[in-house]
Order: sequence, then C-alpha cells, then structure tokens
Amino acid sequence: MPKFPDRFILASGSPRRKMMLNLLKVPFETRVPKVEESIAGAEEPIALVARLAKKKALSVAKEVKDEGGTTIVVGCDTIVVLGKEILGKPKDICEAYAMLTKLQGRTHMVYSGLCLVKLENGRTETISNFCATEVTMCKLTLDEIKHYFDLEDPLDKAGAYAIQDGGSLIISSIDGCYYNVLGFPVRTLEELMRQWGYSLFL
Repeated sequence: MPKFPDRFILASGSPRRKMMLNLLKVPFETRVPKVEESIAGAEEPIALVARLAKKKALSVAKEVKDEGGTTIVVGCDTIVVLGKEILGKPKDICEAYAMLTKLQGRTHMVYSGLCLVKLENGRTETISNFCATEVTMCKLTLDEIKHYFDLEDPLDKAGAYAIQDGGSLIISSIDGCYYNVLGFPVRTLEELMRQWGYSLFL
C-alpha cells in the first residue's frame, strides 16, 4: 500500500493551495519560496511552468534540515495562456482590466507545472509533470468586469481571475481539470507521489 512521507512541505504562499491540502486532511508544512517568477523571452508555456515549479521546490528544499526519514517538497506554478501570450499575475489594476478584457468571450489555456523534491538519506531526487485545462470565458462588459473585481482581488491571480466564488459569473465552460484552474492539480500531484510509492490517501 502507498504511504505518506514523514514530512510533506508545500513550497507556496498560495491560500488556495493550502486550502486544498487542508480539505484533504493531510499533515503538511508551508514555506514560501524565495524565487523571482520571471518569464524568459519566448519560453514555451509548459517549459515555463516546469522551470518555475522546480525553482520553487528546490528553493525550499535547500532550506530543509535533514531530520531523518523522507521529506517531499512540492512546488507548483500556474499560468494563463491566450493564443501565444502568457498572462501571469497582473502588476496593477490597469493591467488586470487589460487581461480580463482580452480573455472575455474567448477560449484560453491554463497550465500548471508540478515539481516534487524528495529528500532521503542525504540524497535528493526530483520528479515533475504538468496539467493543462481549456477555459472559455463569457462575454463581459466593462461594468461586469468592474463588478467581478469588486468581488475578487485580481492582483494575486494569473490572468486576473479565479474560477471559484465570483468566477462562477464569468466562466462559460472548461475542458479538463477544474483544480488545475484553481491553481493546484491535486490528481497530478497524487500520480507523481505514487511513482515514489506515496499517496495523499491516508
């Protein structure tokens, strides 16, 4: 039977990722990685989320003291992609309006990269994968976008929106994993953990 690691660390400050692990009732620690989430030129979306997820996981793993047993550190990064344009978190409210104006009435992709770092007996091992979901947004007026921003803070969200809560007003349909759009494809995480003989099923 798969087991749970001795220590499980989420390398993220995202309240949504913490919320999902809390709902699964798994014991975990949270550490915020000290990394810059920069986009390197014409980097492909899958390569970008893979690079940033690994960067986050390794940043935290380097700070973890070896206390024996097995420690798994999880890094995750999520982006919104419209055509060939990568939309990260908006820098300010003006950029947030610009992003949602571009997305409204159109279909885009959401990509999340996951990287797990295993620390065991002085050795470090990494494993990674990604998840992709197609999202179609409703046609929105400027007033509707303003109302949505009154409901949700867009500045901490890739693409200036979230699928949950107020997102129910602006999302027409999705094709793929809902939790990926939420920012944490937990089933992909479970599949990665099982490759090492671990599981989120306690």
